[in-house]
Amino acid sequence: MNKNISKYIIEFVVIVLSISISFFLENKRIDNETKNRGKLIKINLKNELNNANAYLQSRDKAYSVDLDFLNALLDKEVDLDSLHSLGLDGAGYYNSICFWRNFNPPRAIYSSLVSDGEINLIAGIEIKELLYRIYVLSPEYLNVHIEGDNRAAIEIESYLIYNYPSFFNKGLVTNDNIIILKELRRIVFNDNTLMALLKRKQLRMDSKLSVFRNHLSLRESIAEKWN
Repeated sequence: MNKNISKYIIEFVVIVLSISISFFLENKRIDNETKNRGKLIKINLKNELNNANAYLQSRDKAYSVDLDFLNALLDKEVDLDSLHSLGLDGAGYYNSICFWRNFNPPRAIYSSLVSDGEINLIAGIEIKELLYRIYVLSPEYLNVHIEGDNRAAIEIESYLIYNYPSFFNKGLVTNDNIIILKELRRIVFNDNTLMALLKRKQLRMDSKLSVFRNHLSLRESIAEKWN
């Protein structure tokens, strides 16, 4: 009788140990898979962030050149030759006063991870919060200023077409016509309404560039934390 009880106890212990070991190994396997998936997600996100570098550099240059020209256009202390030289760096006078530039860096991988819930596999709350600021909050705030720049540009273009059609028809898309530039400046300095419209656009462009530079700082910050 005692032998049978001992036998059953041993069998029970073996079964329990076998089940426990199986659970342990399975949990270990799942844990390793989760860690490996998290590492792969990190690599994919780093690649997506890095792949945006060329685009971000082009945005930085475009935002800066447009604003530099508009600042000089509105500053009476800047002579015409200096203004003309600044204009050569841009794609045309039109771009600085009647156009706006959007902001659409790559975000497909991040969006997919959020949609699938796999964003939670990234280790560290600080990193996840930083990614949210880079991909969501910062672009949303930047787009507020882009929309303001958009509205200001449309209103300036409409104002020029309605009040100075002959001048507008000469073509502002050039970046190398000092005669058009001289006439543009004369019109701006003699028209308070146009000056006010341009200053409103100047404010939006300046805010846009400031927010954009902060966005770049966020990207540099996450790169440092991931290296």
